[in-house]
This record gives sequence, C-alpha cells and structure tokens, in this order.
Amino acid sequence: MVDRVGRKLSMSSMFFLCLFFLFPLAFSPPESLTTPLLFGARVCITTTFTVVYVYAPEIYPTSVRTTGLGVASSAGRIGGMICPLVAISLVHGCHTTASIFLFELVVLISGVCVIFFPFETTGCELSDDISSLKLVAVDIV
Repeated sequence: MVDRVGRKLSMSSMFFLCLFFLFPLAFSPPESLTTPLLFGARVCITTTFTVVYVYAPEIYPTSVRTTGLGVASSAGRIGGMICPLVAISLVHGCHTTASIFLFELVVLISGVCVIFFPFETTGCELSDDISSLKLVAVDIV
C-alpha cells in the first residue's frame, strides 16, 4: 500500500483513521466497544510509525542518514515516555475526556503536518550528499 499511494498519504490517512477510532472514546462507550476502538487506534498508530521508519531514511542523504534517523528516533522515544505519564495523570485526576481530546488533538495536528511535508519519496532515488538534497528541494518547490 505504501508504495502505491505514497508515504505521506499513507501516514496522514492512518492518523485520520486513528481519529475515527479515538473519537467515540470521549463519550464513554460500553466496555465491549472500548477494547476494539483502542485496538483500532493502536493499529493505526503502529502502521504510521512503521511508515515513518521507511520514510525517514529516504529523506536524509547518505552522509547524515544515521544521525538524522537517530535524532528522529530519539524524539519519538521521548514522546513515547512522556505520553503514558500525561495519560495517567489526566485519568487519575478524573479528566478522562480531556485526555482523549488531548490525544485526538495531537493526532489531528500530526496528520495535518504530514500533509505539508516537503518531500514525497515514493519512487525516488536516495540522495548521497546534502548538496543533491538541496537541488531536489528546489526542484519540488
């Protein structure tokens, strides 16, 4: 799917599909519906993260690829550590609906940001150095 529709469309559609699964959780659905909704949201986010790991190395030129991917991965890991702390403190403070809306807001902003990424790497060759990356960026804009 990622090779046919592109990296950006795959990521943004998964973010927006995740919103579809998260939205009913803000209105206290029955227990039998909560688990499938959470599972669907988790599948969407996991798919998005997988596409990011395909997309990120394609953006960076060979000379800085490992550094760029490492910094991006570190930022994702830090977010992964902070997320449960925020969720637990909001839920323990009896702000379950606020926590759901906060996560929906983050997912919505992420989906919109992905749409505005400057590069679509589907079918493109990897660049070797930073100067060729600048030429590609100029050609796209």
